[in-house]
Amino acid sequence: EYKSYLSYMASFSTDVKEYLKSTYNEDDLNLILQSLVLPPKFTTLRCIRTQEIDKIRDELSGMYKGYTVEVHPELRDSLVVAPPPSDSSPLSLELHEVVVDAKVGRSVLRGADIYVPGVKGMTPGTYGDPVSIFVDTDNRCKRGEKKFSGRKLHIANGRIEVERYKIFKGLKSSGVAIIVTNRRVNFPSLNNVLPDRLFLQNLPSILVGHVLDPQPHDFILDMCAAPGGKTTHIAALMNNIGRVIALEKVPHKVEKLRKNIDKQNATCVRCYQYDATTCFSASSTDTEYPPFGYKVFDRILIDPPCSGLGQRPQLVNTTKFSEVKSFPLYQWSFVCDAIKMLKVGGTLVYSTCTLVKEENEEIVSRILETFPFMKLVDATPRLGKAGIPVPGLKVSDVRLVQRFDPSSVSQSVNQDTIGFFIAKFVKSF
Repeated sequence: EYKSYLSYMASFSTDVKEYLKSTYNEDDLNLILQSLVLPPKFTTLRCIRTQEIDKIRDELSGMYKGYTVEVHPELRDSLVVAPPPSDSSPLSLELHEVVVDAKVGRSVLRGADIYVPGVKGMTPGTYGDPVSIFVDTDNRCKRGEKKFSGRKLHIANGRIEVERYKIFKGLKSSGVAIIVTNRRVNFPSLNNVLPDRLFLQNLPSILVGHVLDPQPHDFILDMCAAPGGKTTHIAALMNNIGRVIALEKVPHKVEKLRKNIDKQNATCVRCYQYDATTCFSASSTDTEYPPFGYKVFDRILIDPPCSGLGQRPQLVNTTKFSEVKSFPLYQWSFVCDAIKMLKVGGTLVYSTCTLVKEENEEIVSRILETFPFMKLVDATPRLGKAGIPVPGLKVSDVRLVQRFDPSSVSQSVNQDTIGFFIAKFVKSF
């Protein structure tokens, strides 16, 4: 069954969808579910060496004809790539088709080609034949199917690079299988473009570093640091003068974190494989290795594991309701230890890439109620909207946090982003 991309809404379980209704009314939620299917219209890249940003802008402009490349007006270390005026490309239905899962489909919409392992089903065709690319929205396509008749979503067209028999008979196990030639959304492929000079990063994630406002000679903790975009940005903002401790407990994520630290020459960062929920010890006097004791850090960033309901594009979300409900308690464990390790006068920034108030505004409310010495301050520079009212937060408090809401898709780079939340605190005594 062919489904129109333009009328499709992101798919969540019934329980998760009902949970979202605790934050949004039905009309707003429907707008969000439609917006989540699309990648942000604008692509943001952080410049690793800010002094080169004008030169890099000119280079990108030459590489991507028809796209507009500008320095972000508020975040002067970031470039914004805007699509040509027509941002939705017409797609024809080709004779041949390829079926992929939702994860691969998301990558295609963000500018990627399809690699051999990502092909689930494919009609017979020969090298160079045009194909239509579909996402299996119910995850029912069996590997190797010739003609999948289940529900599917047409997201792009492409060209065969590796023929069907080579893929499914194991004659070819790697490399690009389908070159994508036309997408539903006119999105440039920017992966590995000037990799030693640019870092592909969502706008709110770049903003987090500026909100934390690291200064030279600061001692900073990034509690959940992988893959390293925020960590390396912090190092750049403080000119690699000072110290940043980056923690990550998952081994393969630590490896990626270290690669990004090395690639961006973030020499002030020390990376440890460590569970940040156990990185505080009341008896510790160590300032080199975890665990750490009381009042050690000038600034702490908590960007904890979250339900990720604000990520874009997402066609199908398989997160179970029990998983989503478990996050606030887990996030709270990071907060409690972070506050103990923060110096008086120090700054704490809390951020997530999810939409529900239970992981965002309600965490802020609980911090203010539990720790009266933590003062909520304006999370500047301000690019997002105010937060959502919840018990325990005054109207003035709600205006201090920043919420990025996918339902507000517009022509503005500051609005058409992933869903995100940022709050900033100062420890007053």
